[in-house]
Formats: sequence, C-alpha cells, structure tokens
Amino acid sequence: MMTRLLSVSVLPLQQQAAGGAGTSLQVAAEVSTVVIAVMSMLLLVVALALAWQLKKLVESLRSYIQPVAERARIAAENVEYISAVVREDVQRVRASVSGLSDRLKETSDRMEQRVEEFNALMDVVQDETESVLLDTAAVVRGVRAGAQTMGEGGVQATPGDTPEPKPLDGVDDPAAESEAGG
Repeated sequence: MMTRLLSVSVLPLQQQAAGGAGTSLQVAAEVSTVVIAVMSMLLLVVALALAWQLKKLVESLRSYIQPVAERARIAAENVEYISAVVREDVQRVRASVSGLSDRLKETSDRMEQRVEEFNALMDVVQDETESVLLDTAAVVRGVRAGAQTMGEGGVQATPGDTPEPKPLDGVDDPAAESEAGG
C-alpha cells in the first residue's frame, strides 16, 4: 500500500520532469507533499502503537484497581451502616434526654408547689402555736394573780396597783428569766 501511495504521489513529478516545463517551486511542493504523506503514515503507525500500549496499560491497571475498588466499596458500605446505626442511637438518646428533661421539669414544678404548700402550712402552724402560747401565758398569769390574791387573804388591790405575780414552784416564767438574763 505504501508503494502504491508513493507511486501515486511521485507520478505527477515524473510527468512534469518529462514535460520539462516545471518550475523548481512546483517540484519542491510536490516533494514536500510526499514527505508529509510519509511522515503522516509514520505518525499514524506510532499513534496506533501508543494506543495499543495504552490499552494494555489500562487493562493491567484495571486488574490492580479492581480489588482496591471492591474493598473501597465494602468500606463505604460499612461506613454507611455505622453512620446509620450511630444516627439511630443518637436519635434514641436525644428522645430519652428530651423525655427525661420533661419529667424533671414536671417533677420540679410539683416539688416547688409542695414546698409552697408546706411553707403555707408552717406559717399557719406558727401562727396557731404563737396564739396558743400567748393564750397559755395569759392564763398562767391570770392563775398566778388569782392565787396571789387568794394568798393575801382577800386584800383588795387598787386599780393602779397591780402587784407582780410570783412564779409558781415547778413552772418556768419566761418573763422573769428574760428580766434576770437581760
């Protein structure tokens, strides 16, 4: 085929040389055409050889890349599974923490309400205790005054003259203790 191409390319040169009317510029153009054709053919052969070598290289790399790609695919599936499991666990923990937080808030509200009720009860108990103690102190004072009056033999006390009652034996007098201590 190459011989045929050369013979077809060289044929016009022979015809011109035989005619004698050709210029040197035309001859140079014809020679350069033949050289370009030969170079193109050589370049085509080299390109085909390179393509064949490249195909061989890709096939050999494919045999090396295939196991690595398979392992990478398996690793990616494992990572996907692990992330799904972790996501589920995080959602469960989040739901548990949210529920626990709600229950703690509810319990805290109930405890606060009970503390307020207990404080109100203690205020009532304190008021009642103070009232009972004051009433008891008044009764004891009255009993002492009556006992003192009876002990004096019926001495009449004048309205501006109220004698200080003396403490009874065995009964503590908080007023006398505070006067003596203070």
